[in-house]
Amino acid sequence: MLSHTQVWAAIDALAKRHGLTPSGLAKRAGLDPTTFNPSKRIAGDGRPRWPSTESLSKILEATGEPVSRFVAGLDPDAPAPALRPESFSGIPHSTFGVETTAEFDPDGLPAGPNWEPLDLPEPATHTLFALSVEGDALMPVYRHGDIVVISRDTPVRTGDRVVVKPKNSQLTLLCLEQRTRSAYVFKALSGASARMRLAHDEVDWIGRIVWATQ
Repeated sequence: MLSHTQVWAAIDALAKRHGLTPSGLAKRAGLDPTTFNPSKRIAGDGRPRWPSTESLSKILEATGEPVSRFVAGLDPDAPAPALRPESFSGIPHSTFGVETTAEFDPDGLPAGPNWEPLDLPEPATHTLFALSVEGDALMPVYRHGDIVVISRDTPVRTGDRVVVKPKNSQLTLLCLEQRTRSAYVFKALSGASARMRLAHDEVDWIGRIVWATQ
């Protein structure tokens, strides 16, 4: 039988594997930053509070965490499945931080159990297109000649760099700073302090920048 402690420990372990705090994990998944805070794990009347299945689904999607690895984390005595990079359908992905756990073989290629598959968008299943940057208006983020790849199918989250197509206006590259029930708030990639606010009905579409040559 699963315990309340096991479920929260598995969430904490998932966040750590991806170099995140519980708050950072919640933000990456598009949830309220306090969703996984320790103070939210016990209700006001003292009863254990369990994470919702929706929040679990969102953190798995946001991190690309295999369900099998998360489930293994529910059992503290079960070793995490060692995924072999050569069998990945995408590319090997690990964390980078002060205590880097990524391992490499003598040829400098990813090896060991601390690598997970990161699936890249496939042209056959995603609406992708690329834009070449001209000029220095997007410095310091993008330089003249950089190419950005945009996905129309990838969910857009707060903090993402995006391509915005306003109605009756040209494409523009921005950062999504805030999304409310009625509008989007963007900030310039150049670091300018001005903000752009567009009502939902003023936007044709938003695409997320998923890759760039730099």
